[in-house]
Amino acid sequence: MPQKNDRDAEESGVEPPRRNRGRILIIDDEEDVTFFLKEALEDSGGFEVVTFNDPLVALSSLNNDNNKPSAYDLILLDIKMPKMDGFELYQELQKRIDASAATSDSSISSGDQAKNGKKTKICFMTAFEVYFEALKELFPDSYPSMCFIKKPSSAQDLIKRISKEL
Repeated sequence: MPQKNDRDAEESGVEPPRRNRGRILIIDDEEDVTFFLKEALEDSGGFEVVTFNDPLVALSSLNNDNNKPSAYDLILLDIKMPKMDGFELYQELQKRIDASAATSDSSISSGDQAKNGKKTKICFMTAFEVYFEALKELFPDSYPSMCFIKKPSSAQDLIKRISKEL
């Protein structure tokens, strides 16, 4: 797939990618989805992207000292996945983020503290409207601040939304 250079991007009205705009973790059981998202966010968005297609493998990798949830600026979670859905994965990630924040700085309240004082943002991706209602019930206090991205989404819309979240 040919890459657009910055000049082509400017002429088409798309902001040229800036490198090192952030580090993103994507967990989605559909390989074609993670491939598309990774390509779009890296090539057009200038993000560094790590993907997993199995939520349990992703969690296992996040036990590594060099790969903690707080190492990412944004985590994109699919809601409907086998073995562990996005809601369960979110709860596990929050536990790890909170534990990491507590050990790195006891003055930090309620977690997801990342490098340089920035918080790791977690966004849910889904093609199904019904999950929004379920999420409101599961997390009534934090629902208003949660990020949802509907699938499918164009690469441009996705990059704009993620840039806004960061």
